[in-house]
Amino acid sequence: MTNLKCFAIAGLKLWFWPDDHEPPHFHAKRNGEWEYKINFLEDDAMMFEEYWTNKKAGMSRQDKEQIIGMVNAHRLAILQEWEKIHS
Repeated sequence: MTNLKCFAIAGLKLWFWPDDHEPPHFHAKRNGEWEYKINFLEDDAMMFEEYWTNKKAGMSRQDKEQIIGMVNAHRLAILQEWEKIHS
């Protein structure tokens, strides 16, 4: 597991698995509540893939908006981290 370095969001764990598969993505987790794969090259509507959740509603709108904002601001840096880890 390699933590995402180009940004952080309080209360969330963000990471890559070094031996993970395409398409490029990272994982986001709110401990004990949910985990999602974030397909950061997709548009906002297609970016989130639920991995697991203990909440009926899944990820909150606020968490989703924070992740979207940070991905849109740092997409190139995230891709560079992905490529460095997977090359």
